[in-house]
Amino acid sequence: MVSTDIGNICSVANSYLRFEKPRSMFAAMSFGNCGYAFPVICGAKVASPGRPAFAYVGDGAWGISFNELLTCARERIGVTVVVFNNSQWGAEKKNHVDFYSRRYQGVNLENPSWAAVARAFGCEGVTVERTADIAAALRDAARAQSDGKTTVLEMMVTQELGDPFRRDALSKPVRYLAKYRQYS
Repeated sequence: MVSTDIGNICSVANSYLRFEKPRSMFAAMSFGNCGYAFPVICGAKVASPGRPAFAYVGDGAWGISFNELLTCARERIGVTVVVFNNSQWGAEKKNHVDFYSRRYQGVNLENPSWAAVARAFGCEGVTVERTADIAAALRDAARAQSDGKTTVLEMMVTQELGDPFRRDALSKPVRYLAKYRQYS
């Protein structure tokens, strides 16, 4: 089972993941509910404890929901959280490039080590800096789930900005009457 949060890094996974069982993919999609993926995968794991459970979360959204690590440690809910750390609200920063002449406001983050935070909460925490280390880290985290251990894999990624999925989000609004006349 995989849950993905909002933001460009996580949303890309929605196009590539394939599943053979129902109730395997949980995505916020364009609803904009930031901080969605981690609590959702915890609930999915409680409902299906024998299935592997992974959440893909950007570092901005992770700052909203990481407190559930305490619940995972206390209740022995074993999930794996992949936190993509690029020290920014990437989707929002791209909007600042496209619509606000690179006048950045509130999009750069100064994160702690999310792996260290996980360990402080009583969970496993691993920082992954090299692509070559991803597969082994994922395998180890998946194995730890069967022991009721939650693992945070902090993936250190570049600050490259992708195109936003909602290009209409900041476009000029269409006047209601003009739009209404078009359909009458």
